[in-house]
Amino acid sequence: MKLIDDIEALRQYAQNALEAERILAEKTSLIRQHLPLSLAGTIFSSLCFFVTMFITLDLETNQKILNIIWLAYHTTIIAICWAFWQHIFKKSDALDTQFLKRRFATLLIFFIIISCLGTIVFIRLLPNVPVAELRAAKMLIMAWIFFHITIIGVCWFSWRKIKTLANSIPLNPVSSSNIFVAISNDKSATESSLPSSLSTHLPNNRLSDYLTHYSAYNILLICTLAIGCLWAMAIGKAFTTNLHNTTQVIVLMGLQFGLFGGAISSLAVFWRVYIALILPSVFMWGLIIFYVDDTRLIILAVAVLVLLFFNMFFAKHAWLNNLRAISIYLENTNLVSQLQVKTQQVEKASLARIQFLAAASHDLRQPVQALSLFIEALKDTNLDSQQAQILNYANSASQSSSEMLNSILDYAHLESGQMTPHFAPTNLNDIMQSLVNEFSIQAHNKQLSLRFRPTNIWVMTDPTMLSLILRNLISNAIRYTQKGGILIGVRKLSTQSPSILLNYCRISVWDTGSGMTAGELERVFDSFYQLERNNTTNQGLGLGLAIVKGMTKLLKADLSVESKLNQGSQFSLVLPICGESNNAMSFEHTETDYLAGKTILVVDDDNMVLKSMQLLLEMWGCQTIVVQTLEDAVTAFKTHQPDIVITDFRLAGTETGEDVIIAIQNTNKPSILVSKSFIILTANTSPELFITTRAVNPIILHKPIDPMTLRHNLQQVAAR
Repeated sequence: MKLIDDIEALRQYAQNALEAERILAEKTSLIRQHLPLSLAGTIFSSLCFFVTMFITLDLETNQKILNIIWLAYHTTIIAICWAFWQHIFKKSDALDTQFLKRRFATLLIFFIIISCLGTIVFIRLLPNVPVAELRAAKMLIMAWIFFHITIIGVCWFSWRKIKTLANSIPLNPVSSSNIFVAISNDKSATESSLPSSLSTHLPNNRLSDYLTHYSAYNILLICTLAIGCLWAMAIGKAFTTNLHNTTQVIVLMGLQFGLFGGAISSLAVFWRVYIALILPSVFMWGLIIFYVDDTRLIILAVAVLVLLFFNMFFAKHAWLNNLRAISIYLENTNLVSQLQVKTQQVEKASLARIQFLAAASHDLRQPVQALSLFIEALKDTNLDSQQAQILNYANSASQSSSEMLNSILDYAHLESGQMTPHFAPTNLNDIMQSLVNEFSIQAHNKQLSLRFRPTNIWVMTDPTMLSLILRNLISNAIRYTQKGGILIGVRKLSTQSPSILLNYCRISVWDTGSGMTAGELERVFDSFYQLERNNTTNQGLGLGLAIVKGMTKLLKADLSVESKLNQGSQFSLVLPICGESNNAMSFEHTETDYLAGKTILVVDDDNMVLKSMQLLLEMWGCQTIVVQTLEDAVTAFKTHQPDIVITDFRLAGTETGEDVIIAIQNTNKPSILVSKSFIILTANTSPELFITTRAVNPIILHKPIDPMTLRHNLQQVAAR
């Protein structure tokens, strides 16, 4: 029976048990889609044949009885096939041996009864058959008996295999290991019921699914075989007893070949099912060759047999293509599932990394910030020459660690893909002035000039990201320049085409440093790349220009570099101009001390940062009040009426610096309603912070901040 079991063929294609079950499930699903139309087409073909015979021919009573029996039998088989097919899938979640036993017992008894009744009816009709057709009638009765013995045999052996498979599935829930043991203990059961590829047994729920699909397949196989036998009997009857009725023969052949051809697209999903439909006709046409004496009919029979074999050949190729398509579909589905799992894992990892970066940005920058403030405060104390030298070394080490920490965290934030630019009109003059003030001390310590050309150009960009880009470029220029200086300038780009609506400007940073070779220029923007021939003591980590490149991509700005060895370098980026302002604010360096006597409120949940800030601000002549919570900040503000409020953005619990500013503004005290009197110190370098705090519009400074930069910003606020 293995020869007529389509499922055995899966062992050639399935790599494991699970894949075999999934292929069978997909094949059954395809059959379920086409089966209603296929069965309806089969019934329609049988009705056409029946009606044509009654309309075009004056049939004898015996002929009419046989046609009615044929149509009724044909329709009953299709109805049983559809009903049993539906019942099996409805009971798939609770399929048991008794249910299947009743269905297959019904089929077995039905075909036995039909076989016996049909044989009795045909024998009773034999006396009415003309003597010339008696031999043919006896041959048809033998074919009837042979076909039904075959159907009953297929039904019996199919039930035995299904029963063996069903018994291997426990009715009560047990562990998978017990299932495997139960199956493996019955070696013959496994070999007879499952393909060899299923030797790596399926878990309980998958075995249940396999049983459902396997049972449905066998029902379809049995019923299709019965339908094929009926059409074969009709052909045999037409060519042995009704050959003079050419209309009947032509109509029957046309309908049969149309049915077989159409079945390729539906039933060939299971090739053995298609073979079960067509094989009885092959058998019958073979008998016709030996029965008839007319050479023309023999040639016709041979031609029909060749056509049937071609149909089987095409059906086999359709079956193979279907198997390959299902295998590819399952493979793609598996890959998509794996991709979804990997995507979820990446998203979780990305979220964890973002959360880590947020925590690291705050927790790591806090002590670095406190250290730089303590060192700056220590500078103004009475130190001897040796202590001053040690303090300078400590300050240098602190600045190096601060720069490296900033680079690592900025680079990690950029690589996480969570950095999103927020474009806004940006005054280049303000940004360049602020950066020059920030780096002027470093340049002065190396006896370098740091200059910028004032401009009134405004560009459309993200001001925070542009500031980080220029900060990295200026920092690199100072690091690799030993003599001469650094110049920052802006130049408008002329546009030749009148169709270009936007004007652009080029921001350039020139230095008179060591320069680079052509080979070094190709790698200068790579992560962690450093010039090996430079012997500077503080080269950083080689991330500055990688950050510059990543941010310029986000800003969609053109970045370029020109350099000559031992003559210096020029880094430039091009940005769109969004407008000009003749009222651009420019803060000139002044010696006036606006901080003296000012009252400053500092809010931070880190006690070390509070102490360092208090110590430094008091040395700058400020009266300082330090608190750690929002409630204390509001109380201190009401009591002391400070001129400036400095707050950390991330406080204890869920409180933020924005909450502090809003709470203070809600006190309606007239002395501090100007938003620029609020400064947020934060380790969060995300541009989203500007959107978050837009309602209170504070000055945002990033930790760890150089003390002189902090002093400069406080001077500007106090000057207002």
